[in-house]
Amino acid sequence: MRYRSLTAALAVLAAGVLTGQAPATAAPQALPKCSLPVPAKLTINSPSSYIYSLKLGSGCPKTVQDTNWWAVRPDGRYNYGVGGPWDSVTIWVNKTPIGVTTRWTPDGYGRDSAGRNVATLLPATSTTKCAAAIGLTGVRKGTKTTLSARATYYATKTNAFARHHGRVLFQKRDVGSTTWTDLGWAYPNSKTGAASFVITTNRARDYRVYVPSSQTVWYAYSATKRV
Repeated sequence: MRYRSLTAALAVLAAGVLTGQAPATAAPQALPKCSLPVPAKLTINSPSSYIYSLKLGSGCPKTVQDTNWWAVRPDGRYNYGVGGPWDSVTIWVNKTPIGVTTRWTPDGYGRDSAGRNVATLLPATSTTKCAAAIGLTGVRKGTKTTLSARATYYATKTNAFARHHGRVLFQKRDVGSTTWTDLGWAYPNSKTGAASFVITTNRARDYRVYVPSSQTVWYAYSATKRV
């Protein structure tokens, strides 16, 4: 009888172990996040346009020594990769496609010098276009003010600034005011490359001129000129 009682007690104990709840386990600790603070607007204005020693986001641990993001085109093709330690990631802007959005897609994790995963990499996006520039001159004689503007853009084929053929917008602002008012649009002269605008006024004003963005070129404003 004692043998049978012992056997039954062991069976009950075993059943309790098998059917009891498993010990609670701690959830895996979330890794800190590393962002790639690439500007949303990237500009090509020289043969060697780049962003040198870009530091990763403030939440990225300084133990991160190895990272990688792929520059992905809208069609899904991988253009090239960037990476490095937390304080030195170089982005060559000239290698990114012009006029479209680049998706910076993480490849794996941020790793320390021993190859351990120590950070989660976050995606980013940017758009690359060529730079524009515009200069403004003005002359006032009596009640007639003549404004002249010349716009250029960076041409990647020649690696130099070239004449911009698009229209430009002339604007005015009264002295002491902060509000700009549109005067009108003008196209550059096909021979001189200059766009001009004439207004009638007998007092000094501030002027500037604006060239809008296109598919491949960013917008630009001239410096303010008082005439």
